[in-house]
Amino acid sequence: MSSKVGECCICGSIGELTFEHVPPRAAFNDRRVFEASIENLFAGQWIPGTPITKGRYVQRGAGRHSLCQKCNNDTGAWYGTPYVDFARQAMTLLDRSKGELSLAYPYGIFSLRVLKQVVVMFFSACGPGLRKAHPDLVRFALNRETQFFPTYIDIWAYLHHPTESTSVRQAGITGLINPAGPHVFSEIAFPPFGLIMSLRGPPLNKELYNLTHFRERPFNAWDVIFLKLPVFPVVSFFPGDFRTVNEMKQSVEENRKLGSYHLDLPPNA
Repeated sequence: MSSKVGECCICGSIGELTFEHVPPRAAFNDRRVFEASIENLFAGQWIPGTPITKGRYVQRGAGRHSLCQKCNNDTGAWYGTPYVDFARQAMTLLDRSKGELSLAYPYGIFSLRVLKQVVVMFFSACGPGLRKAHPDLVRFALNRETQFFPTYIDIWAYLHHPTESTSVRQAGITGLINPAGPHVFSEIAFPPFGLIMSLRGPPLNKELYNLTHFRERPFNAWDVIFLKLPVFPVVSFFPGDFRTVNEMKQSVEENRKLGSYHLDLPPNA
């Protein structure tokens, strides 16, 4: 396994880092992905609904060199397979329904293990800063039996729309101002799930499902849980943006019109 030297995003040790698939490789993350150039995206060189051409292919799937060998091996052995099982059940529902889900559906899962795997994924997505700012999360991830989860953090989930989505995305700690107030969060959107870790603020969308109650069951408890997860499109590269292609195109056109009004000044203004 290829590696590089750096700081483990979970335990903080300095040494060789292994490549952590986010999500796990067996959770449909075993094919090459295209990493876009964020500079070009922010420069306006992308039209919603069209392929992104500036960037590079990553052959091994989505992820990064983020964890030491021990953290990678331990968390993968403890939590990886339960998350994969959860993802495969969700993908089956999405495939059969074509994304038209409106009820609560049963999932047979080890809920605590799934939640811990989600937290491990966010450590990789956010980098070492998450570990330094939230040591309680480190204890939650590295002690497989503990059910203590920070009360100020919520994990929200949605399903990645199978036909309206055109991309995947992964964002570290992000700040957003909306009418409900400021929100600090991180997002991982990769089929079949979209996952949001909220550090401060109300939910980004009132339909999001809160997975944080998964901490209430012991490590070895397998349950059938009925979950009503909303299905959202992932098109934009902006974290927490659930607009469709047409809605994004409409926003772009409205912004262009507004800009032309501001620039259409009388000769001697």
